[in-house]
Amino acid sequence: MLEEIIYSNKNDFEIIKELKNEIKKYTQNLEKEAVGKQFFIRYTKKMDEFISIVFKFVLKKMFGYYRPNINSLPITLTAMGSYGRIQLSLYSDIDIMIVYKDIQGYNLKTIIETFITMLWDLGLQIGHRVHKIDELFSVTKQDIMIKTAILESRYIYGSKHLWVEIQNELKKIRLNNQKEFVLARYEKMKEYHKKYPLSMEPNIKSGFGGMRDANTLFWIAKAIYGIENNSDLVGIIYNENEYKEYRNSLEFIFRVRTHLHIITKSHKDIVLLEYHRDIALKLGYIDTPRLQAERQFIKDLLKSLWTINRFTSINIKKLMKKFLFNPKNIFQLNRLSKNYYICQEKIYINWHNTDSMKKSFEILLNYDFKTYGVSLVNLFYNQKVDITKKQLKMLFKKNNVYPIIKALYKANKLHLIIPAFEKILYLAQFDGYHQYPVDIHSIKTLYNIENIRFQNIQKVYDKLDENNKQILKIVALFHDLGKGRKEDHHIVGEKLITNFMKQLKFKDKEIKIAKRLVKYHTIMSNIAQREDIDNDKTLLNFANIVQNKLTLDMLYILTYADMDAVSDNLFNSFKENLITTLYKNSLEIIEKTELITFSNKRARKEKQLIKNHIFTSLPKLWQKKVLNSPSTQLFLKNSAQDIAIIAKKMYEVKNYIYEIKCNPLRIEIIKKDLNFNLGYFLAKLSYLPLRHISIYKIDNVKYFKMEFESEYEDEWSIKEIIEKSFKTNEHNFTNPGIKSNEFTIDCNHSKNYISLKLQTTDKKGIIAFIMQIMDKYNIDVEDIKISLQKNIVRDILIINKNSNFCQKQNDILGEFK
Repeated sequence: MLEEIIYSNKNDFEIIKELKNEIKKYTQNLEKEAVGKQFFIRYTKKMDEFISIVFKFVLKKMFGYYRPNINSLPITLTAMGSYGRIQLSLYSDIDIMIVYKDIQGYNLKTIIETFITMLWDLGLQIGHRVHKIDELFSVTKQDIMIKTAILESRYIYGSKHLWVEIQNELKKIRLNNQKEFVLARYEKMKEYHKKYPLSMEPNIKSGFGGMRDANTLFWIAKAIYGIENNSDLVGIIYNENEYKEYRNSLEFIFRVRTHLHIITKSHKDIVLLEYHRDIALKLGYIDTPRLQAERQFIKDLLKSLWTINRFTSINIKKLMKKFLFNPKNIFQLNRLSKNYYICQEKIYINWHNTDSMKKSFEILLNYDFKTYGVSLVNLFYNQKVDITKKQLKMLFKKNNVYPIIKALYKANKLHLIIPAFEKILYLAQFDGYHQYPVDIHSIKTLYNIENIRFQNIQKVYDKLDENNKQILKIVALFHDLGKGRKEDHHIVGEKLITNFMKQLKFKDKEIKIAKRLVKYHTIMSNIAQREDIDNDKTLLNFANIVQNKLTLDMLYILTYADMDAVSDNLFNSFKENLITTLYKNSLEIIEKTELITFSNKRARKEKQLIKNHIFTSLPKLWQKKVLNSPSTQLFLKNSAQDIAIIAKKMYEVKNYIYEIKCNPLRIEIIKKDLNFNLGYFLAKLSYLPLRHISIYKIDNVKYFKMEFESEYEDEWSIKEIIEKSFKTNEHNFTNPGIKSNEFTIDCNHSKNYISLKLQTTDKKGIIAFIMQIMDKYNIDVEDIKISLQKNIVRDILIINKNSNFCQKQNDILGEFK
């Protein structure tokens, strides 16, 4: 058909128009062909046909009836990149390389320029390189990406005589600096894994387990063996069953990517949440009572990514082992047993090890290591599960359980050893909070138990005995295994951990501790972030649930490990301070027989304060004013040393001062007899994640402290906003959508304070508007805690009773319409 067009009697303009229409007609019907690898093959071959026809047309145009034999014309068209690998996707650039031999008898450059221009005119998304045959070798020395692309060259059309010469050059390129190329490609893959880690919105091209992992295996194998396809290594590096499992997973990724491109009508590679359902339905998933179509889809997608990563990481290491060997490490290599070695706290296994899993565990349980080589995953993957219950129980006694658990997971064996794990394998969490699926989150929680980042928490962990550390590690792995069911996951988790620990013959009292920790594993996080953690009632209720110091200690550590496993950089020093304050306040109640109230807490701080040298250096009158301050929160939230420092700053202020710390952002402002427009200030910073405000008053001096969750380097812009907040009277902030029924008021929160709680959807300017209303009614707010999870704001304001808030509450709530 296409041949007939270019050799018809029509003029050039009409021929080009017809070719353009043919290309347009073909691309418009592509959605019907979206079936993974087969689509790639058909699409690639069709592009080959279009490109070949255009080149033939150019030759006809240039030579007329005197066109030379195609093999005699020293130009060859080759495909590169995904086009060269026959993996061309919709909306991808069609990368070609035009190689020529500079023969004086032909006007080759004009032919090539005309050809490229015509491809663009026809609307094809062409990326191109043009090289003389004798410069190919030198060009590949410039950059690893260029070398990779050229090594993937595939013949499209042109001189086959020249193609033979090109292949000879490609062989030279392949053999040149093999080690450098292989190591560079491996490092590049690791960079992409770091940039695009596995998540519930995975990058299926460049991320963990994506197409680039498969390509990296191919590039490295091609450099070493000169293969044309990864299937060429079946029977050499891997067996048929392993390869089939990998190929099925890769085919699934191909299908997903094609549908993603059709749905978005663009070249996207990140499978965002908004596309999950559409892709799932196109792939044939249907809703079930337990899981919606999109949940089933993402489960299979994550499984495929793990399968690809396992297969490629194991076999890349097998291919690379001769390049990775470092003679210096021989002196650091510790042989544990035949085929088992430790080097720098990392376990390595001989690739030819055929031990049973039971025998492997006999060795692994006797030695401590913090990480593992992929050879351990390979060992587990090829073993049958035959470990004993005694070995499984002993596993959790190790100082570092995580490396073995993670290796078992990567080998797809963890759910066979711990059946409770099977239901949550690759189970996504679409709650706007968790970054990782349930299985990865659970394993990360275990990792955090063994790698605590905060000194306060580490000290508590170090004091636990070995049995309680063992229980805590089991709880870390099990705390969310109840998810994915209709029943509350805390209750299901209790049942699962009870059955597991009974099978391992734990004592009843040990099982009771574990059950309690699983049942209440979210309570400390919720209270610390959403409640007044200095309030008597809050602390007494929490202490009543916890019951004893051991449970409090273990829950404190578990809460940290769980929160820190939610997503990267979520748990920071601010959140650590919250749970540590709740831990210490609760510990006082548990360890004391008398009721610890606001008043005796303050009295105790006052006694400490009058012995502080900074405080006693202040004038007696100011000391008296500090001790008589109505701001009880000043004494509850701060140590005696901090109170003394704040009091000194407040005494010394003339008009106003401020201090800004950027990592994380914390702003202190002290003002005397001046108006500070707090509502305006907060409105200007509403784009930053504010988490806490403290406001203290001593005589005619006010102290403000605003704590944010993230870093902020633009200190000058904040200074400008502070300065303007002392000069402006702007109070025209509109209600961002807060309703009066979203507030809960407790006029008996404590002897001195009222609590005002707000639960609403996240909006900008919430606190700014509330503080504007509070200023209007002369309400003294002393403390504000802001919590945001799953797009829901839960704020709590602590208000001094002297402001008569409860008497004015109807008028105040009337402002929120």
